[in-house]
Amino acid sequence: MKKILLRFSVLCFVLLHFHNTTQAASGAPDHFLVSYELKYSYTQDSLNKFWKRTHIPQIVVPVSNAVDMYEVTYKGMWLDSSFIMAKGVVYVPKVDKPSAEMVYDHGTRIGLRQDYGIQDLEQVVCMMHAVDNYIAIFPFYYGFAGGEKEHVYQDSWTEAMATIYMIKACREIYPQIGKSTSGQLFLTGYSQGGHASLATHKMLESGAFDEIKLTASSPMSGAYDMVGEQSKTMYRPYTQPHYLPYLIVSYQYAYNLWPGDVYEVFKEPYKSKMREVFAQPRTKDFGDVNAMLPKIPGEMIVDSIMERFRSDSTFAFTCKLKENCLCNWVPKAPVQLCACFGDDEVMYKNTEVAYATMHAKTDVVHKRVFGKHLSHNPCAPFAILSSKFFFDNFRKGKKHPEKFSAGRNLILALGIDIANRQAKNHLKKFGKVEHDALASRSGKK
Repeated sequence: MKKILLRFSVLCFVLLHFHNTTQAASGAPDHFLVSYELKYSYTQDSLNKFWKRTHIPQIVVPVSNAVDMYEVTYKGMWLDSSFIMAKGVVYVPKVDKPSAEMVYDHGTRIGLRQDYGIQDLEQVVCMMHAVDNYIAIFPFYYGFAGGEKEHVYQDSWTEAMATIYMIKACREIYPQIGKSTSGQLFLTGYSQGGHASLATHKMLESGAFDEIKLTASSPMSGAYDMVGEQSKTMYRPYTQPHYLPYLIVSYQYAYNLWPGDVYEVFKEPYKSKMREVFAQPRTKDFGDVNAMLPKIPGEMIVDSIMERFRSDSTFAFTCKLKENCLCNWVPKAPVQLCACFGDDEVMYKNTEVAYATMHAKTDVVHKRVFGKHLSHNPCAPFAILSSKFFFDNFRKGKKHPEKFSAGRNLILALGIDIANRQAKNHLKKFGKVEHDALASRSGKK
């Protein structure tokens, strides 16, 4: 008996030593939550007033409960496998029953400051879910709001890691505030957030995070086809030329694609202007940057670099864009891709290419493309509602969650028709598409 106990003790010691060595070698912390702080408590009455003031119809998104919003500081994995400080917020419904989790990845932001609460329009999306008993998680991505390192724009790996470790950190909060979950997890996001949510879906199904079970995702209006449809904007007039220098500077920071000074990629006067824009601390946002740049993005780039992009498939920048394409893989959990035909910023064909490629290999991928005249921002409210309706059907246990009820289909059809007519009239009257809807003119899209 003593020999058995001795052997058992030795075995336990060896296993424990191996576990600790593995933990030390990987550098993974035991906990990912650094701190959390209650920032706002929203009563049902205050939310009802906000709904009325902002014209959110209760018949579509009723306010069913009060909500607490917490600021979260957490540790997430960086490119070199170290762990860095990052920030986000989480909206927690004040109900006794278990809640589903929903993550909203936000759109493009260049300025590093982040707002807290529903004065930030994208966080209203979180609130629209939280008032209906979803825990709504809103990661800021790496580098924002005082987080460490710099944000790497349209980079699948860092987008996914910032999102996944935020989920892990929030799950450390729930027991401390007496909150339980239903076990369902949904991912969504708009514009860059569409890319980020699909990147997170792909990463969760890579086998690296088996402890996080995904129910479904609904990415919206994302640039999934980085070297195909989206790269065509380099050669023609484009309303959002900021995307090109943002990509170049980001990828250089993370992956060192160009030897020497990355700003030598740009012609003057853009070289000097971009050096100023991306200097720390960044305060300008994409609206300011667009005003500094040529209408055709490629015209800001040195001719020899443009020629390499056109003709050399081994060009480092091209290869990095290919790595961040999200079309050619096979999801396991259901996906709903949303976009608008009239989008002149993130072209709807990004969604068509992703859908066609994935749907050829699996039947869990669905799409909702609508709005002939709806540009990027006016598209957002209907994509957001479509995503919530999709998630709601999973909560209700529907056999075909991609099929909405007649009532909800009618709500979407009427809303899209009215918005389409307004957009068409705006185009006829002013000679350009309408851009101002969900996003503010201060620089969020």
